[in-house]
Amino acid sequence: MNTLRTVDGDLVGVDCGDLLEKILEVLEKRQTQNPFSIHGNGDRLLIDIDTIAEKVAGLPIENPLGASERSVRTATVNFTPGFKERFPCQITQIKNSLQALLDSAIKQHNQQLDIEQFVASLITDLPKLKSPSAKLDFSYPFGKYSGLQKQRLSLHNNPNNKELLKFHKLTITVGNTGTFNTELKQGLENYIKSKFASAIESDREELNYILKDLEEDSKSDFYKLKEIVDTETIGKLKKQAQICYLEFLQDNVSTSNAASNNEGIIYLQDLIRRLKLIDKYISNLEKGDGHYSVNYAGIDLNYRDAFARAEAFDMLPIIPKIEGYLGETKDENKGEIQFIFGLKLKFNNPVQAYGGKTVFEYYLNLLDRESEEHKAELADPSRKEIFARKLLKLVFLYYFVFAGKDPSSEGYTVNSDLGYDPIPVFEENILETFHRSDEVAKQKLLRGIKRGFEQYNIASKIDTLKNLLQKLLKQKRLPKEFPLHISVKSSILEDSITNISTNSTFFKPVLRTKPKEVLKYIGIGQANAAQNSLCTLTAQIAISDVHYFSTDDLQSFSMEYDITGVKALPVLLRPNEQQCTTVYNRFYQQRKLVEFTYSLASNKWEDKKIFVYRFTFDLLAYTSLKLLLEKQSRLFIPILRLQLSNQQSDSPVEEFMRSLSKRLSHLLNEEHRSNSQGVDIRNIEYKAANVMSSLYSVLPKKFTFDNESDSPKELDKLAIVIVSSRESDAKWNSEQKLSNLQGEIVGARRQNDGSVRLQLLKTFSETYEHEQMFKEPTVVRDKIGEVYEMGFRHFLYIAKAPYSSTLHMTQKEDALFFMSKDVIKYFKENYNDLKIYPMFFDKYYAVKLSETLGVNSLYIQDTLELTALVKDPSKRSVVFFNLFNGLIVGSEAERNYRGVISYATLLNIYKDILDDEHIHQGLISNTQLKNDILQYLTLFHFSRYEKESGRTGKISFKLDPYENLIGDQSVGKLSLYKHMGGTAEFNALAFLTKVKEVLNTPEGGTQS
Repeated sequence: MNTLRTVDGDLVGVDCGDLLEKILEVLEKRQTQNPFSIHGNGDRLLIDIDTIAEKVAGLPIENPLGASERSVRTATVNFTPGFKERFPCQITQIKNSLQALLDSAIKQHNQQLDIEQFVASLITDLPKLKSPSAKLDFSYPFGKYSGLQKQRLSLHNNPNNKELLKFHKLTITVGNTGTFNTELKQGLENYIKSKFASAIESDREELNYILKDLEEDSKSDFYKLKEIVDTETIGKLKKQAQICYLEFLQDNVSTSNAASNNEGIIYLQDLIRRLKLIDKYISNLEKGDGHYSVNYAGIDLNYRDAFARAEAFDMLPIIPKIEGYLGETKDENKGEIQFIFGLKLKFNNPVQAYGGKTVFEYYLNLLDRESEEHKAELADPSRKEIFARKLLKLVFLYYFVFAGKDPSSEGYTVNSDLGYDPIPVFEENILETFHRSDEVAKQKLLRGIKRGFEQYNIASKIDTLKNLLQKLLKQKRLPKEFPLHISVKSSILEDSITNISTNSTFFKPVLRTKPKEVLKYIGIGQANAAQNSLCTLTAQIAISDVHYFSTDDLQSFSMEYDITGVKALPVLLRPNEQQCTTVYNRFYQQRKLVEFTYSLASNKWEDKKIFVYRFTFDLLAYTSLKLLLEKQSRLFIPILRLQLSNQQSDSPVEEFMRSLSKRLSHLLNEEHRSNSQGVDIRNIEYKAANVMSSLYSVLPKKFTFDNESDSPKELDKLAIVIVSSRESDAKWNSEQKLSNLQGEIVGARRQNDGSVRLQLLKTFSETYEHEQMFKEPTVVRDKIGEVYEMGFRHFLYIAKAPYSSTLHMTQKEDALFFMSKDVIKYFKENYNDLKIYPMFFDKYYAVKLSETLGVNSLYIQDTLELTALVKDPSKRSVVFFNLFNGLIVGSEAERNYRGVISYATLLNIYKDILDDEHIHQGLISNTQLKNDILQYLTLFHFSRYEKESGRTGKISFKLDPYENLIGDQSVGKLSLYKHMGGTAEFNALAFLTKVKEVLNTPEGGTQS
């Protein structure tokens, strides 16, 4: 077990002692109604935690963070010394209280039953839930899916091969990285000579001494600047690449007789022109920083700083997006580093969370001071500052891109927009108004901007541009390169000898105090060094087509559930609302189950009550289930949520129940099997099949190949280990933090008849000091050891840090996170015959060219072909497998792309730890072992399959089978909710992990 010490230093101590005391107090009050009650024929257990949680939420409770919440980003398990000592006892007391209440409810029903016997009476043999069709009462066919297929693609164009897909690849190259120190030093020397040429000799001598000190001190501003250039340059280049990609699509575009096509070309030219104009405007050295300062609702923003950032254009309805990280290569000899990404276009699609409004309509609505969204954001103290800055950026961006001449004015043509300069009116009206503090004038101006965009029919122009770009996507085009220079502007330097001498640095204070604001001093321009630059790096943006062709290599197989001997304890979560009661009476009166009910009242509560309610519900729901399952052999626990909203609706309590069910499922999977799924019961027609399919997706499955030769031959067992993490305790502007590690292990076994059986073997979670997690993650090694004892020797080890936009595959090893040398070495200790295959994955998007793809599941596994995606001269990162999902999800008009998942591995990293030869044999070379491993991996994707839209939709592999652990819908991400003060976040999964440790210790245990 990991030992987590109480961390001193920057982290804020957490003390939930008063809250736990109040929970126990309410549970043990005589007038408190027993939360456990038995219904029906003794086969339905109702657990009313909602009433308990509501009572606790109404009590005066000390803030677990005291007065420190505003300085905290997350705070969960960095317990104060006193609370750490009391915690096991308090959790044990709450467990014992719940146990007594449960036992009392059971004895009221039947004096002869204990908890273990009662729970046994609620269990159903899963085959008894089998029925010809899926129903919401947990019935499901558990049938066999025949005719599943996967087809190999090729990057080579043979005469008989049909082109199915294409991908726009972005390659960003930065040169001269090895000479940055020399260039910066030379730039500073030149600055001293030119700027202070008339200074006296002793002053110049002192300046040279200061420069020498800066160069020799690794913590000086010299190296702070280097670090900022190192970490922020790619973001700046990505922003530039958005413009380059539009130019790439514009090149060689053929005009046609269709007026809409010609009109679209003009709008594309104008969009490119205006994006460049934004960069030119904020980089105008004749204007000081104060010129760009604005404010709204008392919140300040500087446009120069805001639009120097990588995400500056992201709110536009049509804009390229850099999606998919395929790798990074480094040529040490040239001092050159390359990053490879995927490109796609954002097409003003509907924002489902806001009633299906388009992106443009959604943002236009935010400008309206009377809109519900605008009022709600300003009224929420935790959201006000974020919203005000977002609004100010929106005004700038939309005015620069969409303002123009009145289409009804005399002489107007679409060409008129190409000559329109938005700057004079922007400066005179908008900038001047938002400089001042007259909020009424600002609101009037916002209404005028919105009204003008509506009257000028900007939405129609956006549609025209969208139609053109959708056509251009499918046209073949030649690669295009954009040579560039990255320059650090000399305006970052002080111009006063006094200031330089006083502070012992040439650099302005912003470098030390506000590193993000240094971005305005980093310029990206055409390949000629700017005259005012301190130092420069060479760069290049290259965009090219990659084409995918069909082959005759096709495999067919079937998939069926393997539920023999599986016993189930169904769990239902539902609101206490009439609509839900009606559905409950229709489907669940005759079903054995455990039921949690809750009220929607907390949707209207303030932050303090909401936190206490959620904390109490989390703790008591998990502890109650642990009590029920304490003496049961491995069960399957399907958790079904009836909802009166969907994921996009604004119902915080139902969002909480969604995240709670995911947490419970993840934690229960450590000893049992569990999964959760919700259903919006406002319209249940045709939903049962998809709902139950998702709910039962975690069950074991068996795959049988139509052609026996496609079955794995050399490898009879493969384990797939997936790990991720989410911070639990951290302060703003501090590197010290604690993180909760989560993961799962899936086992694939070849059966005697050649079929393959896949099942979830383990899940796990544990909290670590952040750096320790990337050195000795004990829980992962322990679980790998348990699976090793089951006969597994080959382990795919798959990771992607959810808080990092990219995983730097070939950078210094501390950027490898879960793939660090320390971690891999730690796993290998005591297991000499263990074969670990480290793997990263990411998603990118390909344009569908063929009207019909034929087969929805496509792949490339020829490493030689895939090197066309990432050519790494150092051979440290190798892309070895791509899987393509051809399914249409949503309407065809919204889906111009098909998803691709790309796998890469690492070579020449783990010297004396891993044998590169076994990675070559298993993932890279054309071997039977590689075929077997990738066959198992593909079947893992199929085991978590997804269906095409519609009642008779086809099924295909799940493009992202890791979403439960990694990404915005992961259990870690969904487990974050606000503390009492509404600012800091609480990681409920990390907290329940600590609760689990107590509950799993027979005597209530010592805490780690």
